[in-house]
Amino acid sequence: MAAALLLPAPADATEDQLRGARCVWCEAGPLNAETAIDLGVQKTPAGSWFPRACQNCTAA
Repeated sequence: MAAALLLPAPADATEDQLRGARCVWCEAGPLNAETAIDLGVQKTPAGSWFPRACQNCTAA
């Protein structure tokens, strides 16, 4: 399911969103291993980022 969700551009994300501490869509957080949905390492020409999402956003 998570693979079908479109991620925002990393340039539009906050530092906390880039490192997976806050939801990549709604900025809910802080997220942890029990509350986050890991969206996988994303690679860009500028480097890697680690988006995660809250359960509410991935369920919507």
